[in-house]
Amino acid sequence: MRGVVVGLMASWLWVTGARAQEPEPAVAAAPEVEPPPTWRFKQKDRPVKVVVLAGSIGAWPKQPYAERLAAMCQNVEVRNLSKVGFGALQLKQRFKQQFLENPYVNLRDPELEYWLVFQGGLNSVGTPERTNHDIREMFTLAHARGIKVVALSLTPWGDDSDPKRWAGAAGLRYLRATRTVVDFVLGSLAPREALGDFAGKRAAGADAPWQPDELPEVAVDLYRSSLRNEAAPLRDVEAMRAALTKDGLWKRQHAALDEAAREAALAADAAEAAEVPRWFLRTELRSFDHIHPNAEGHRLIAETACPRLPASWGCTCPNTPAAAESPAEAPASQPPRLPMTTLLLLYPHWLRVLLGAPHL
Repeated sequence: MRGVVVGLMASWLWVTGARAQEPEPAVAAAPEVEPPPTWRFKQKDRPVKVVVLAGSIGAWPKQPYAERLAAMCQNVEVRNLSKVGFGALQLKQRFKQQFLENPYVNLRDPELEYWLVFQGGLNSVGTPERTNHDIREMFTLAHARGIKVVALSLTPWGDDSDPKRWAGAAGLRYLRATRTVVDFVLGSLAPREALGDFAGKRAAGADAPWQPDELPEVAVDLYRSSLRNEAAPLRDVEAMRAALTKDGLWKRQHAALDEAAREAALAADAAEAAEVPRWFLRTELRSFDHIHPNAEGHRLIAETACPRLPASWGCTCPNTPAAAESPAEAPASQPPRLPMTTLLLLYPHWLRVLLGAPHL
């Protein structure tokens, strides 16, 4: 029986192409060179042409938010160019190769309106300033060609079953890195905060305000939406203090502070680290891991974005799903979920390695 379960799970993951997202290394690999594009938009009765670009969340095969947006918006034709495993640099290159350089897409057609829906960067979130730099360049490339941008922020992610990234001080670092990417997309960070040393690459100058071509026309905050588990229990603050005081990176970052300032920083960081579970994806919205939303999660993504979309899209948005989104009102008939560690034990060793849990 166990062999059958393992086989089914492995086959499903292989067919969908879904896998856990990993941060890119500090030095990003060269973007993959893909074959020339051969796709084209085909629906003449839908004058708003939309390209969706994201990592494996956008590439989700079962009722993804791209399909739901196309169904909600009568004037929109959607092409989903999302790619499993791609970070911001790779997505920028894919945008150029598969869309801007596509000979079958006429960006000069005055009867058509072109939009990019971007929702990526989690695969490279470990280097948030570089990620923001690549996203910013993608937005400027789009605007230079007359393409407008809807930016969907990163979704909540993380779990205590992933201690390498989310235990103690590591969890605080990943929380802040994720927020840096989210808040740049939302336009709520100054250029130097969002880009660090990459701010010097801006044509306007490192300290100039954001230029219109660097930010999206529409920004949707999915990270602070009902996707996150805001009712999760807090971690023990004293345990977080102990973890931070033992963390070499935290100690080096605060070495120049006097004792009082260091103690204040420790108290603030421990309190923030204790809140980490409240920024995880809700358990009932997860698919096979804590990163990828299931079909219900994709429904909420589309319904959260819908009211913010341009009038020209002709969207008919469902009524606010607040009541249905409440964790307390999840369908009673839904079968209980196995703990993530139990599910991982059913995976073959190679798949546990891929998902970042080879020790199980």
